[in-house]
Amino acid sequence: MTTNEYFKDIKTCFCFLDETGLLYSNRDKFFAIGLIKCQRPQKLYRRLRKIRDIYNYREELKWFNLNRRIRFDVARNFFNAFLAEDAKFNCIILDKDKLDFEKHFQNNLYKVYRNFSIVLLKLIFTKEPEEIAIVLADDYFSPEGEDFEDSIRGIINHHYQKFVIAGICQINSKSSDILQLTDLILGAMLYDLKKQSGLIQTQNAYKRKFLNFLYQKLRIKKSFFRNRFGFRARNYVLSGDKIRATIFDPKRSISAKKNFLNSKE
Repeated sequence: MTTNEYFKDIKTCFCFLDETGLLYSNRDKFFAIGLIKCQRPQKLYRRLRKIRDIYNYREELKWFNLNRRIRFDVARNFFNAFLAEDAKFNCIILDKDKLDFEKHFQNNLYKVYRNFSIVLLKLIFTKEPEEIAIVLADDYFSPEGEDFEDSIRGIINHHYQKFVIAGICQINSKSSDILQLTDLILGAMLYDLKKQSGLIQTQNAYKRKFLNFLYQKLRIKKSFFRNRFGFRARNYVLSGDKIRATIFDPKRSISAKKNFLNSKE
């Protein structure tokens, strides 16, 4: 094989990164970052575009506006499309009451967002990544003088000492159906956790229906975060790692704490 033919062995993937919850608000107990990883996003996009055409639905599909029948139907079919394609979802959930922002982040909440993004990306790669990734992230705030994209790319590539992330670009989620799908699954996960924590007093009918739809599709009895014995659980993993969710607990693991709190440039 000649040098020019090595490109045939290069594996690539796309990661669609989104967040939910407000870091700055005392009203939000949880903050979460999630992503969908897929090698051939164009196949998933074709399915999602077809669903939009069937329902003639042109609005942005977000968890927060899941309040009409047509949005529920589109959301349900979006999730079915996700299950049908070679795509995986992973997320990290932060209980803001359990992390000292001042101690670990000097109350710089941009660092919280950046570091959690870094660790989530580390979680989806093996110890020896075989893929080169392109990351498309929802357009989140970055303080003046900070370069979110170059910072994360540099930290990840330095961590693995190889070319793992080719590029990162923040885009408006309105322009990406897969970012909207990420938001939908992430929102459902967080809604489930809020229910388990007694934070949902009046349930939105369509959000409740969508969550019950996920339970049925994934054969979940009561919650993503309750095990088969009914006890609270920190993690949810669907067979084959199709869907993974982790509630971060800084007290459980020294190595996890180091990864989450000390991602430095």
